[in-house]
Amino acid sequence: MNFFHQLGLIIAAGGSSTRFGKGNKLFQMLNDLPVFCHCLKNFLDGGTPAACLLVVPENSQNEFQLLLDRYLPALASQIQIIPGGDTRMASVLEGLNTLPANCCYVAVQDAARPLSSANLLQRCLDSARQTGSGIAAHRLTDTIKQATPDGKVLKTLDRNSLWATETPQVFQRELLMKAYQHCHNTQKNFTDDAQLLEETGIPVQLIDNPQPNPKITFPEDLTALA
Repeated sequence: MNFFHQLGLIIAAGGSSTRFGKGNKLFQMLNDLPVFCHCLKNFLDGGTPAACLLVVPENSQNEFQLLLDRYLPALASQIQIIPGGDTRMASVLEGLNTLPANCCYVAVQDAARPLSSANLLQRCLDSARQTGSGIAAHRLTDTIKQATPDGKVLKTLDRNSLWATETPQVFQRELLMKAYQHCHNTQKNFTDDAQLLEETGIPVQLIDNPQPNPKITFPEDLTALA
């Protein structure tokens, strides 16, 4: 069993695209689909989750809905668009509070990662069932330097112990809710959901992803995938 029927998907699509600089990067076309549609298509083609929430800026809900209806008409009815908050944490929390009670597991996905696959989501879900979490990540292969703000090298880090986290990130729902409550009470803000668990003292399990899974941040990132 793939346990998708117990999974709630939260697709974080509330960023400002400030660094992209050419309007909302999620509306840009990539291989005949808007960027945000790719992960939705990949995931929903792989199974039917208990819920799929697309968390967007309140003033963009209509535009996201129009694009869903146009480009993913067969899947649009499975996707609920809800307004997010002022921060990524606030937006994901809106999603957590909206998910139905039968979602035992929660997957958080960046809408700007168009190559995330259903297979990777399944691997992260399998890990979350066994350990409480499953975080897509890849090992760093570059030589990593720690430096001062003006670029003076302090030391070289051991890359054998360094990973770069990605999405999807899948959690047992009760653990993620506990972490959000803890960080809300301490008024700490993070942009990586796994870090909330770390801050709360909950172990986090990484899932090695050898496949490309880039996040579109700058225009050249989109150009490289086209």
